[in-house]
Amino acid sequence: MSIARLRADLESIAPARHAYSFDRVGLQVGDPGGACQRVAVSLDSSLAAIQFAHAQGCQALVCHHPIIWDPLAGLRETDARERAVMEAIRLGITVIAAHTNWDTAPGGVNDALAERLCLTDVRLFGSSPDLAWLKAVVFAPVNATEAVMQAMADAGAGVIGDYTECAFSAPGTGIFRPGAHANPVTGEPGRREEVEEVRIEMRLEAPDRSAVEAALRSAHPYEEPAYDFVPLVGSAGRKAGRVGRAPEPIAPSNLAAWLDERLKTKSLAWIAHPDRPIESIAVVGGAADGEWRAAQAEGADLFVTGEVRQNVAVEASESGLAIAACGHYATEQPGMEAMAQRLREMGWDAALFEPSPGQAGRPMD
Repeated sequence: MSIARLRADLESIAPARHAYSFDRVGLQVGDPGGACQRVAVSLDSSLAAIQFAHAQGCQALVCHHPIIWDPLAGLRETDARERAVMEAIRLGITVIAAHTNWDTAPGGVNDALAERLCLTDVRLFGSSPDLAWLKAVVFAPVNATEAVMQAMADAGAGVIGDYTECAFSAPGTGIFRPGAHANPVTGEPGRREEVEEVRIEMRLEAPDRSAVEAALRSAHPYEEPAYDFVPLVGSAGRKAGRVGRAPEPIAPSNLAAWLDERLKTKSLAWIAHPDRPIESIAVVGGAADGEWRAAQAEGADLFVTGEVRQNVAVEASESGLAIAACGHYATEQPGMEAMAQRLREMGWDAALFEPSPGQAGRPMD
């Protein structure tokens, strides 16, 4: 087991390119070529989390909140953030951040939060990172269409939201004249040919181009298949928020208690309609109160997040949307529990850091 293997596994479940452009994700402290037998998972990249990782015999810490955000002015014992970086180096702990790429990922922070609230019929909503997308266009003989499409899908093409193997196909006629030294699948050198072909179109992320191109060339029967990669404008990545239906209608007077029970926290709730049961709930973990308008546009009765500013509480509730602040830790820690479990399923010995109440970013119960 190695840091390189850990990074590859994290990339498979929370690709770094799915992070927002402002974010700081990936390996931040440590040796990318180092060995790793045990991993600690933590919401925060705190000094306590680093010391926990060392005490547990871990060589790496996978955290949600990056240990380095702004450039460091120095490494001084008097600064808490710099001291944490120094401690990671002293103890040989590699620190890897999976932040907004884990927020947006399937099974990540917001899916885990929706699951903790037992929401059903969950769908995506809200903001999303900007991604570079391409459209692959390839022409293949009729009898090779399925093989080419499947090879491209296996290489990452054809993903649209929660759907895979998405493609468009249309019949047509391929026309070509093989050269004297060609070895055509159909026809003879020097003779003009017309073949029934299918035009295949599939969307892909720009970083997957090399893999998709290699796959289509490998599956295509022609010596020189015709294909193009067309840049797409205004393409967005996977949306961060989740919205679904509550397991049962919730009386507004019981809302805070209902949230507290499921998230093991102390919630603050602002009610828009005291006499109307809450049935549709939108969630975005952490400091995401700016998503309330998108939640309302999705028809949610309630928006749950970690922190809510006073002006947002007033505006949202007076606009007809109930809003609840359940704490940064309570809304994102379920996602780190999910991260630890995913790593275990991939063969890693993963230890989850759960700070004591009142310490290392966890509020008093």
